[in-house]
Amino acid sequence: MEERESKDILLIVRYFDLDLSEEEMVEFDKRIAQEPAFRHKVKKYSKSKNLVNQSFKNKKQERRINKWKELISDKQSPSKSYQTLKWIKGIAAILIVLISTWYYIHQTTYVNLEKLTDYAWEKKVGFDNYLVRNNNTETSKKIILEAYKSFEKEEYDLTISMLKKYNSSLLYYEDALLIRALSNHKTGRTTIALQTLDSLINLPSKRLHKEALWYKGLIYLDIKDLETAKKYLEIPNDKNSEIQLKEALN
Repeated sequence: MEERESKDILLIVRYFDLDLSEEEMVEFDKRIAQEPAFRHKVKKYSKSKNLVNQSFKNKKQERRINKWKELISDKQSPSKSYQTLKWIKGIAAILIVLISTWYYIHQTTYVNLEKLTDYAWEKKVGFDNYLVRNNNTETSKKIILEAYKSFEKEEYDLTISMLKKYNSSLLYYEDALLIRALSNHKTGRTTIALQTLDSLINLPSKRLHKEALWYKGLIYLDIKDLETAKKYLEIPNDKNSEIQLKEALN
C-alpha cells in the first residue's frame, strides 16, 4: 500500500514537472477519469504546490531553517539555550499570526476566484439559442443537438462517443469539436480537451475561435494554472467583476 502511495506521489510530481511521456499522459488522464481517490490526490497536490510556490519563491526559507537548526543545537549552554528558546517561542507566535492571516486572505481570494470561474462556466459561451433551440431537421444539426443534450445531462462519455466520428466535412464541425473538448475535460481527459481546442483554434473558418480560447482559459483555471489562464483571460481583482476574454485575443 505504501509502495503504491509513493509511486502515485512520484507520478503526480512528474506530471506537474511536465516530465511524463505521451503514453504516461494517456494513462494519467485515464486514472484521473476512473479513480476518484487518485483524482483527489492530484487536486490536493496542485493546491499544496501552489501554496508552497507562492509562499516561498527563493532560498530564504532554507536559510531560515538552517539558522533555526543552529539556534536549537545541543552544543549551546543551558542559559543561552533558555534565552534562545524564549526567542524562538516569540518568533513562532508572530509567525503563527502572520501565516494565519496570509492563509485567510489566500483562501478568501481562492474562493472568490473559484466562484468567478463557476459563473464563467455557467455562461455557456458558444452554445447560443440558435444551437439549443433550433428545430432544423438537417441530419448533422440533429447530431449536434442530441450531443449537446447529452452533454447537459452530464453523460460525457456518451457525448464523446456520439461525436467521435463526426466528419470534418460536415456542417457544425466546429460545434462538434467544442462539445467533445469540454466533455473530455469533464471526464478528466484535460490534455485531450486542450489539444481538441487547439485544433478548433487553428481551423481556417475561425467560427468558434474566440470560444475555444475562452474555454482554454477556463480549463487552466480549473487545474489551478493561473499564470497560463491569464494568457487567455482577464482575471479581475474585484470579486464582483466577471472573467473576460483578453481584449488582445478578441
